[in-house]
Order: sequence, then C-alpha cells, then structure tokens
Amino acid sequence: MPNFPLSPFRQVGNIFFVSGQIGQIEGALVSDEITEQTAQTIANIAKILEQNSLTIKDVIDSTVFLTDYDDYDAFNEAYRKGFSEPYPSRTTVVIKSLPLSARVEIKVIASKS
Repeated sequence: MPNFPLSPFRQVGNIFFVSGQIGQIEGALVSDEITEQTAQTIANIAKILEQNSLTIKDVIDSTVFLTDYDDYDAFNEAYRKGFSEPYPSRTTVVIKSLPLSARVEIKVIASKS
C-alpha cells in the first residue's frame, strides 16, 4: 500500500473501523470486472478483520462506492456471496472515480463481541 495518510483500520473499544478497500493485490486491480473486484475487495476486508480476531460476520455496517450505477445488480450478486444474512446495514453511493480506476470501494464497521 502506498504511503497514504490513513490507517487500514482503527479500533475504539469493541468497534473496528476499516478504511475503504478496493479489489487490488499489491497495488494492481485483480480484474476490470465488477464481480471480481467486489470479491477481492471483500477478501481484503476479511484479511484486515482476521488480523484482529474478527470475521466478515462481525461487520455491522458498510459503505459502498460504485463508479457506475449499471454495476449495481452485478455488485449485489457478488456482495451476497461475501456477506450473509443478517446483512450489515449499507449505504451505496455512485461517484465519479476511485484509485487505480477501481469500480468499487467498500469501507466497513465491525463489532467485536
């Protein structure tokens, strides 16, 4: 990860705030496809959570940034594979662009029981 002025996550009590992640490995996007980028984005989030003894099931809220509203259905299909019911609460926003020309970025809040 380049030296950006941010932390990959922050903990306050039992709450973990994970900075926005994109579908990249070692600074390169895994694919141009929204479903593959979404799967890798969720995998990157899961890795950060696991390093802190959490799992994807501990996510209580997510914020999603898409660069194309036409990706919404395909994104939801991939999102369902990465998260399970009860799904986290979620806000989805369509924006102009993301780092590395990614098509999706996801940030989450997780709670440690």
